[in-house]
Amino acid sequence: MPQPRYFSRTVRTWRSARRIDNDCGKSAATLMPLGALEAIHADVSRYNDVKAFVEKAYKRFHSVDVLVNNAGVAWSGDYVDESREGIDNLIDVNVKGVLYAAHLALPYMLRAQRGVMINVSSGAGLTGFAGLVTYCASKFAVVGFTESLALEVEAQGIRIYAVCPGRVATDMQESVSGRRVGMRPERVAKAIASLAGPGPPIKTGRCLEL
Repeated sequence: MPQPRYFSRTVRTWRSARRIDNDCGKSAATLMPLGALEAIHADVSRYNDVKAFVEKAYKRFHSVDVLVNNAGVAWSGDYVDESREGIDNLIDVNVKGVLYAAHLALPYMLRAQRGVMINVSSGAGLTGFAGLVTYCASKFAVVGFTESLALEVEAQGIRIYAVCPGRVATDMQESVSGRRVGMRPERVAKAIASLAGPGPPIKTGRCLEL
């Protein structure tokens, strides 16, 4: 019997709701032959949105086996020029989004005494960069959260990892730098899959650098 595959695209303000829904639909159609699938549109900066997302996933699949926290936004420029709204938005998505999803998915994993959580951080979560101050702060937070939570739940059979890629050729990268440069997103996806499966390349609590 094929194992269920999960897909979610969860983004914040810089994409229209119509485009998000279109992307979800296209991706769902591509992945449907792999097995049972549910595409859900949610805003990770809103606790109740994430709660509804997790509950719907559990109701559909009867378990929460793997959680990938991949939603993110970025802003570049001198920190003194960043608006309060911009700071709040970035922290809401990049930090609170991870905390909310983990907080709501973890009880299901603890109940089952198994599960894998993969938090997508960044090379900017390991090294600071001028012009990316708030973004770096948010990604450092993800690495620290990963290390700390792993210590709490390892004995319950739950593995927690971070993935720290360098530049990735995505819409977000292009919006920040004006160029679509870096590694292909597929490389990051393969790294995430390697952590979710048996025989992961690193120990729980660690960051896989790409």
